[in-house]
Amino acid sequence: MTDTRPNYERLIERISDPHCAVDAEWQITYWNEQMAAWSETPATKAEGNLLWDVFPVFRGSALESHCRDAVATQESRSIETLLREPVESRISVHLYPGEDGLSIIVRDGDERPGQQSDVELAETVFENTQDALFLVDVDEAEDEFRLERVNPVYETHTGLTNDELRGRRLQAVFTPEEGERILENYRQCVARNEPLEYEEVLSVPDERSYWETRISPVVVDGAIVKLVGATRNVTEQKERERQYDAIFNQTYQFTGLLDPDGTLLKANDTALEFGGFGREDVIGRPVWESEWWQIDAETQERLQDAIEVAATGEFVRYDETVQGADETVVVDFSLRPITDERGDVVLIVAEGRDITALKRRTRELEQKREFLRHIQSVADIGGWEVDFRTETMRWTDEVYRIHELPPEYEPTIEDGIDFYHPRDRARITAAFERLWTTGDDYDLELRIVTHTDETRWVRTVGTPWYDDDGNLTGARGAFQDITERKERERELQRTNARLEEFTSIVSHDLRNPLTVAQAALELGRESCSSADFDRIEAAHERMNALITDLLTLARRGQQVDETESVALEPLVESLCETVPSNWETLEVDLGDHRVEADESRLRQLIENLLSNAVTHGGEDVTIRIGPLEDDDGFYLADDGPGIPPTQRQEIFDRGYSTTGEGTGFGLAIVRSIADAHGWTVEATESTDGGAQFEINTEPPTPL
Repeated sequence: MTDTRPNYERLIERISDPHCAVDAEWQITYWNEQMAAWSETPATKAEGNLLWDVFPVFRGSALESHCRDAVATQESRSIETLLREPVESRISVHLYPGEDGLSIIVRDGDERPGQQSDVELAETVFENTQDALFLVDVDEAEDEFRLERVNPVYETHTGLTNDELRGRRLQAVFTPEEGERILENYRQCVARNEPLEYEEVLSVPDERSYWETRISPVVVDGAIVKLVGATRNVTEQKERERQYDAIFNQTYQFTGLLDPDGTLLKANDTALEFGGFGREDVIGRPVWESEWWQIDAETQERLQDAIEVAATGEFVRYDETVQGADETVVVDFSLRPITDERGDVVLIVAEGRDITALKRRTRELEQKREFLRHIQSVADIGGWEVDFRTETMRWTDEVYRIHELPPEYEPTIEDGIDFYHPRDRARITAAFERLWTTGDDYDLELRIVTHTDETRWVRTVGTPWYDDDGNLTGARGAFQDITERKERERELQRTNARLEEFTSIVSHDLRNPLTVAQAALELGRESCSSADFDRIEAAHERMNALITDLLTLARRGQQVDETESVALEPLVESLCETVPSNWETLEVDLGDHRVEADESRLRQLIENLLSNAVTHGGEDVTIRIGPLEDDDGFYLADDGPGIPPTQRQEIFDRGYSTTGEGTGFGLAIVRSIADAHGWTVEATESTDGGAQFEINTEPPTPL
């Protein structure tokens, strides 16, 4: 007669080891004959009772903790333990949690290796019985796999029913890509003829989710005819694992499990590999006797004292030097007690993280910080750092000093940008955004406005900062006050320009009238004509005027060291009183407009502009003086003949004159005085068609 029971039920009966199952309340729901014989307790006395009542020796033991942890984490595990009742023996216990409880398989510790196949069969069955189950019909010759049957748990978890799945190919149930990946796993299981575990991502029930799947071949007469499998939705577990990994899993490198008396029960591979020994060398012994702790007697005593404290329920943590196979390292060591429901400590988790490099880097960092403090004090160079992950900014002391801010001020990225001068802010913003998005570094010389509203020139350097994985995570840079250097450069440029002008004047402009005077003198000696001596006098007057303007350039073109707020309208009114009034009309509409300037040089600038307007416009010219539209300076306009566009740049050159009269230095003096203040001067056309000179006291930064 054919046995029509499900395959997994027939497989359960083939287990030759003691086996029982409990529900979520720890009541025994299954008790096979081997368990009855091994425990000397028949199933009638076991089923329906609490596991701890049937096995009192398990209560409060490490085995009980493992059982509860397996149910809580839904993770299978195998442990070895020493059973002292009814007779002392070492056993191995295999725990298989499911949604409805826990399955337990017991093996004697001295069991023959030949029984391993039965244990593996039992593990396959019990890892799948309480999960979502499915059967796949296999036609190995045709490479054909069709779904045969799923259990109700599978239907509930996936939203797919037996009627929808029975007899269908995988590509018809899932997406083509998912179906092909599943087929590859099935083929691999058949090719190996052994169980296979894997994780997969499927589009069930309504969205992409993670599944943990186990499949095993069913062999009849030497041929694989079916695959029996179990799967469960582990999406939430994956998320918990990701969160756990992110927060805890990488905290410690070395992990062990201790009895409260200090006996080492488990050690992870990292700890064993570091020590250079196997589990058999350390498991079951007091942990302080292992090679890790053989630095000296004091190290062992500290560990023993710490374990005694942890055994009372207190968390212990300290730094310690431990011995490895090839080196000694400093570890951040901790002992975390694990208690049962009564609050008694039943296990101690020992964890250690190698912090040797961290300790070294800490010392190096402190040395670098000390060096940086020394460099800042000597070279006036500060540093800054931005973490893109947290969007936080950090400054060194020198950067605080340059900004005139106290060290307790906490700058933001926005603050760092806002401190730049309005005319330079667009450049630093664009450069910083490129650094943030593409990792492009920058090296700029810009202006900032300090906390006390002082404008200063700085050199700011920004470079990308990458983590160990090559991800752009921040930026670092240098920050230096270069105001004095900028002023020296500007003064040097002005000095060089004046030197060039002076050389040209001496070599050319003064030489011309001198040549005229010499020629007239020779003629006068021969002719004694007054006309020749008149030419000599005119040449001398020309040279005297040139020398006067040359001295003005030299004196007025120097750098301005001190300025004050000057009201323009009263200054112009005072000029009307001290300068001859050769103009017909002067219209002043400056109101309370003020500029930061050296008043005497500003006076000379306006005098030369007035003189230029009269020279070219005549005595009936009308002159207007007013502020620029953006209040960044002022203008002087007239209604005279104006300046052709082709000559508006040349008129500021020294010696350039359109009238043939004068020295041609008037507007050159205007420009030199403007340069000395850091201003710009530009010639344009007035609204009346005449000349207009615009003095911009806030010139834009050149790009």
